[in-house]
Amino acid sequence: MKSFVEYLTESKKTYEFKVGIAGELPEGCEDSMEMALKKFGLSNISQPKKTPIQERPLDFPQLENMEVHYYDVEVTYPTTVQVLQQYIGECCGIDQAYIIVRNPQEPQELYQTKKEDNTYESLLNTEELKSESAQESAGDSRVMELLKELETARKEREHDPMEGAPAGESADIDMKENSTSPIGS
Repeated sequence: MKSFVEYLTESKKTYEFKVGIAGELPEGCEDSMEMALKKFGLSNISQPKKTPIQERPLDFPQLENMEVHYYDVEVTYPTTVQVLQQYIGECCGIDQAYIIVRNPQEPQELYQTKKEDNTYESLLNTEELKSESAQESAGDSRVMELLKELETARKEREHDPMEGAPAGESADIDMKENSTSPIGS
């Protein structure tokens, strides 16, 4: 049977975060960030992954033409994303608009790391478009075919909507009607 100390050492929980810093890193930023994270029981910090310069970085849409450095951080002390972001910004001397801290289980992170296996298949390879008969239903030949269809539809519909209506005579309309104003008369 395991002792309490063994259970305690096995139950050490770590909290993972992804820290992104936009722009050029100030001198000594990595060292000061590592010192700041020791307050939260830093157990692991990865080397920065640097993105190429982008017109609008994904996590920083308000910034233009910046590169972003991402760190994977693991701490043993429970904390929130907001507290960690504020503390890193203060300790490293970086404006809060240039820092983002995320939990790897957030929907944005899951969406960015999701890999799709569906491969793109060109519509030109589908059965409908492989045959030569598809050329008959495109371009000028389709226009002439459409005009023929419209002509036959017009001939089938040789129905005059005014055909059965009686022609009105102007003799039954008197000029006395509508000669006085309905307002004030």
